[in-house]
Amino acid sequence: MVKVIGHEEEKRLIRRILDKGYKSYSLLFEGKKCIGKKLIALQTARTFLCEKGYGFGCNECKSCKLVNNTIQNIYENKDLPSHPDLKIIIPENSKEIKIDQVRQISEFFKLKSEKGKVVIIDDADKMNIQAMNALLKTLEEPPDNTMIILIAENQNNLLPTIISRTLKVRFKTLSKKEIFDILVLKGMEEEKAKKIALISDGNLCIANSIINNEYIYKYAVDLYNLIVKIKQIHPEGIITLVENIEKLEIENIYNILELLSIFVHKSMLKGEITVSFYDNFIKELNKLRKAVEKGVKKNLAFEAFYFNLKTGA
Repeated sequence: MVKVIGHEEEKRLIRRILDKGYKSYSLLFEGKKCIGKKLIALQTARTFLCEKGYGFGCNECKSCKLVNNTIQNIYENKDLPSHPDLKIIIPENSKEIKIDQVRQISEFFKLKSEKGKVVIIDDADKMNIQAMNALLKTLEEPPDNTMIILIAENQNNLLPTIISRTLKVRFKTLSKKEIFDILVLKGMEEEKAKKIALISDGNLCIANSIINNEYIYKYAVDLYNLIVKIKQIHPEGIITLVENIEKLEIENIYNILELLSIFVHKSMLKGEITVSFYDNFIKELNKLRKAVEKGVKKNLAFEAFYFNLKTGA
């Protein structure tokens, strides 16, 4: 069984909410990416659907076992029978959640069930405006025995009317110790787990990406050195560095940028760069992410990011 490490406060809050016995629940799990929000959302769904209805599910009834199958399908690439009363919505092509996906929720809720129905909307802050308006209608009058869990990195990207109709659970980042414990639980040697836990800054996606692709860490370090350590503009350096970036998967690029952001933030805290340089770095980093999302050639996007940052453009 996939085990949750950390977030004890958040789990206690969720349990208190569920103990109130509402006819329906609309929850918003907000916090940084890759800290366990989705796994806890799945365990919250298991609790709601559990035939015995205690703890975070009994793990023994048919309903709990089917939710556990769903969890294993997601996190362990299994192909087990999943729970028919649990629906998960994710962005299409990792870009946005569209209105047709949200319209499926009301149809899903109309289907018969013994215990109730749960919908988890992952990356809910990627809903387009039409999708958010469609969801709002369901949130205003949710059917009995239903639960909707929105998972978002930044609630400010959601309509205020959606936020006001949800019970919010704010997730803290994982500690280095918790990341270390997770890596050791996965079978990693302790010394290596310590190093990766230090680097990852509470982000499990970064930790996993470094494990699976060690070049990600080196790439982020090389980019950091070009930006912070080498004071003069180094055109050959950035052109050489980004030569092969087009071949990288977009998730790995995001992890490189996340690592880079951690390194630059630490430099700012140490006084190695000015606050104004850091602010400009964040602005240019956001522009780079958007360019990559829109399909701009990655090497050109990275070069523009570098030159704009170094020239203060």
